[in-house]
Amino acid sequence: MAKLTEQDFKKEITSKNFKKIYLIYGDEKYLVKKYTSLLINKAVGKEPSDFDLLKIQSDKSLEAIFSAARQISMFSEFKCVLVNDYDIDALSESDYKQLEKFITEEIPDGTILIFSMPTLNKETKKSSSKISKLKKFETAVSKTGTVFKSDKKGDIALEQQLVVWAEKNGCVLNRINAAKIIAMCGTDMMTLKNETDKLSAYANGNEITEDMINILASKKSDVRIFALSNCILKNDFNGAYKQLDILFESNEKPEIILSVLSSTFVDMYRMRVAAESGKKVSDVAKDFNYGKREFVLTNADNNAKKFSTENLRHILDIILNADIKLKSTRVNARILMETLLSELFIAVKEASR
Repeated sequence: MAKLTEQDFKKEITSKNFKKIYLIYGDEKYLVKKYTSLLINKAVGKEPSDFDLLKIQSDKSLEAIFSAARQISMFSEFKCVLVNDYDIDALSESDYKQLEKFITEEIPDGTILIFSMPTLNKETKKSSSKISKLKKFETAVSKTGTVFKSDKKGDIALEQQLVVWAEKNGCVLNRINAAKIIAMCGTDMMTLKNETDKLSAYANGNEITEDMINILASKKSDVRIFALSNCILKNDFNGAYKQLDILFESNEKPEIILSVLSSTFVDMYRMRVAAESGKKVSDVAKDFNYGKREFVLTNADNNAKKFSTENLRHILDIILNADIKLKSTRVNARILMETLLSELFIAVKEASR
């Protein structure tokens, strides 16, 4: 069996065409949890007995997994053994060989052994020197069972998903507003599901509007921090302090605020120096591995034209000094951040003269 698409995997489960061994993992943890739960519910019911659903923790030995898989089902046709977040790559070579032999040759009839990774982040890419054990495990599972890797969805698919979720909640959400929610909250499906449910409850059977989204949607912290950066660049004193208030109310760590804030001015500094050296945005993107984030440098290039190299160095020194104080003294973080904003506004104003 090969790795399945989401649609094919769902069809396999709902048709109860069960295999003895499953590997469910990937970047989109919402889908890992969703289909692990669906598989178990279809095989042993929504309220299975402790005999028909055995959960093995990630710190248990291989023998514990083998022993659980060998037990006979008591009350249903199948018995599920769920192994959550098991780090295959951490196994010794001999232990891995035992595991591979067991899943390919020794799983008894009636047992469904599920390796699910709802929180563990693992890749199966081939390295320059060797193939990871997880990659080997994926290959072994695919020979007799099913591998489902939940990759991140694209923006269009996510927009469609939000519209569907809203409809199931009895509300209307158009694609434009779905895109706005994604832009504000990020692409994590669990977060988006929670936000859609929250907005649906507020809409109470009506359409989810842009105003509702602006009021209720929880913006990503980095979006908030970039908004803070833009306020500084636009000399919007009140807007900057409003964004800082929201960040502290959201319990965002000041270290993170400083890190993202500094990245804005680092990007600008790189583009300022690049312009003086006759280099283009594409050159800087390649030199510093920006990849698909090249658009960040385009924005930085536009903003950097208002500053000299010395101005940007001074601003970065201000942020660096604040970071040093935060990490080396018992200073009040809120006071430090408010002081930092004042110093940055002064520096930006001086640069515009």
